[in-house]
Order: sequence, then structure tokens, then C-alpha cells
Amino acid sequence: MNCISYGGSYSNEAFNFHKHKDYELFIYSSGKGKINIEGNIYDAEQGMIVVMPPNIMHGSISHDNLRYTAILVKSDELMHIDTPVIFKDNERGDGFSLLQMIFANRYEDQEYFYSLCIAFIHFVLKNVVITNPLEKTINKIKRQIVSKFHDSDFNVTELLQQSGYAEDYIRMQFKKIVGKTPVEYLTELRINHAKTLINIYQNSLPLINISINCGFDDYVYFSRKFKQVVGISPNAYKKSISTDIKE
Repeated sequence: MNCISYGGSYSNEAFNFHKHKDYELFIYSSGKGKINIEGNIYDAEQGMIVVMPPNIMHGSISHDNLRYTAILVKSDELMHIDTPVIFKDNERGDGFSLLQMIFANRYEDQEYFYSLCIAFIHFVLKNVVITNPLEKTINKIKRQIVSKFHDSDFNVTELLQQSGYAEDYIRMQFKKIVGKTPVEYLTELRINHAKTLINIYQNSLPLINISINCGFDDYVYFSRKFKQVVGISPNAYKKSISTDIKE
């Protein structure tokens, strides 16, 4: 997943019209103004989150120190969103907090940075209102996978069978929308989490404990899947992290 974070303020003289080849997800972090999306103008204010699909012309103008924090992201998980989405951050300000963390870590450890980007994408998907029943179901399946990926007893097949659709059909539609099968999606989540834990704990947490924390009760299987996804074994990955730190 490609992810770039940036932020800034808007002019109070004109809309800064532009478009991106990737998805832009941003929050107005302060002030008030307007956003113009292909000729449709909406109020813009602190706490408003916008999901802008690729190649949509848009621009904002400030009336009262309108500022933003944003990420550009190329993500299969957002492919079903083909029109702009605007919604309000929750009362805790989770969206703002996540984007602030993303912005603050944009030049730091890339695995941690990408993990934060993924967390924000899932926050967005949780709050985007989807009217298509099939897409609602797939979104629900994704959320359940995210919440259960650390559980080695979690069974994707049972989850698909409980979806209300034929198992093969929902699996096929999941791959069509998300870009990978439910099992591939689960494995990728687990391996990415394993990489994050290795980066954080390095030698203080054994790899077998990391594999268990990521939903693998068989270390040999974990090691095989890790190498399949990352290209090297967990042990080789840990050594590469240690080498980078020494240098």
C-alpha cells in the first residue's frame, strides 16, 4: 500500500482546484470555509472528514483559518468508493488523532507509518454509509476479520457461511471488491502485524510469541506464510531490522 501524508492551510481568495490519481483522505483540523467538488459547494469546518476518489476535481477555500491534515493512499480496500464521501469525526476525535499520528510519523519507521494509515482507512470504512447490501456485507466481513485476526481459532469459512450469501459467491465478490480473497486478506493483516511487532520489540519478544499474538498457533506455518508474503523469513527480517539500527 502506498501512503503519503501532508497538511497545510487554504487560501482565503480562491478555491485551489486540483485532483489526484490516488484516493485522498483528509480532515479539516481547524477553521471554517467551503469545499467545491466538481461544482457542488459544501460547508467545511473543523472535524469534517472527506474521502476523495481518484480524478475528482475539488478545492477548498478558507473563511476562518481553514487547515487540514491528509493522506494520499492507493488502497484496494477503498475501490468500492467511487463518489466523494463527507462525514463528521466522532466525539472522541479518533479520525483527527489518527491523522495527526500519521502526519507526525510520516518520516519515521515506515512499517509503523503504514500501520497507522491502515488504521485510518478502517476508521473511514467503519463510518462511511454504504447503501449497497452486498458492499455492506463485505465491509462487515472485513471489520470482523480485522477484529478477530489475532485469534488462532478464527474461521473465515464460518464467517462467509454466516453472511447470508452462498459461500463461493461472497468469496468471489470479496475478492472482486477488495482485491484479495478473505483468507489472503486475513493473512496479510496477520503478517503486517507481525512485522510491526518485530519492529517494536525486536529481541525483547521471541518470534514464537509474536506468531501467537498474530493468530498463528503453529510457528512453522507462520514462518512459511511470513516468507511467502515478505520474501524472507521472520528471523531474517528481524536480523535486517537489527542491522539497520546498528548502521
